[in-house]
Amino acid sequence: MHEYILSVDIAKKRDFFAILLFHDNAQLEPGNKTLGTSDRLIHYYDIKLIEKYQGLGYEEMADRTATLLQNPKLRMNTDLVVDGTGVGDAAVELMRKRGLYPTPIIFSGGEKPQEHYAEFGSIFKGTQGNINGAKILEYISVPKKDLVDAGKVMIQQGRLRVAPGKWNEDFKTQLSKFKGKVNENTKNTKYEAETEKDHDDLVVVYLMGAWWIFNRKEKGIPEQTADQNATVGWEPDDYCYV
Repeated sequence: MHEYILSVDIAKKRDFFAILLFHDNAQLEPGNKTLGTSDRLIHYYDIKLIEKYQGLGYEEMADRTATLLQNPKLRMNTDLVVDGTGVGDAAVELMRKRGLYPTPIIFSGGEKPQEHYAEFGSIFKGTQGNINGAKILEYISVPKKDLVDAGKVMIQQGRLRVAPGKWNEDFKTQLSKFKGKVNENTKNTKYEAETEKDHDDLVVVYLMGAWWIFNRKEKGIPEQTADQNATVGWEPDDYCYV
């Protein structure tokens, strides 16, 4: 699997186009000699880059993504996940025209994630036929609760580290204002920013990256750090009611 994960949230011009770059930083944690536990390889995830832009068109969003992935450290070494919900289709198609291989994540209200495949030639138009009927992953629909759960686990295990930067505090603020809202009539839970004035673009890209790491990159096998009990958790399930 690749060393980096680039998570991208597509936005309308009045909203923020957001990017998070995760770096899989594997470190050997020494075991406890007294308890007889062995050394363990722990995969920490460092957010190396946070970017937000307002007022970009789809061409500009695709260009910025392609430019980032030309970095020698990232080229051919990065999983690209993109929010394909709503307006994401147009930008995803433009990324593919630039030779990128994005995996769109569609936020759904289903019970479990579903992978959707299509003929290769129908996704990457202009290729020679369908390459003998070859299929390619077109998008993955993922319940939002699954995305939130992945984000919670990564923080609770102490495996998320955020580099200093312009949008660092904004990311932390958005996490604190992202809540599960329960509709008193339907009893359904909806996860979103606490108020309409609050943004959740950085939370969206974080959740997509965390879900990808646990369910595709690490194939759902959780790991724990030695100091997990001392880790401050993130609890968006401190519900408010609407």
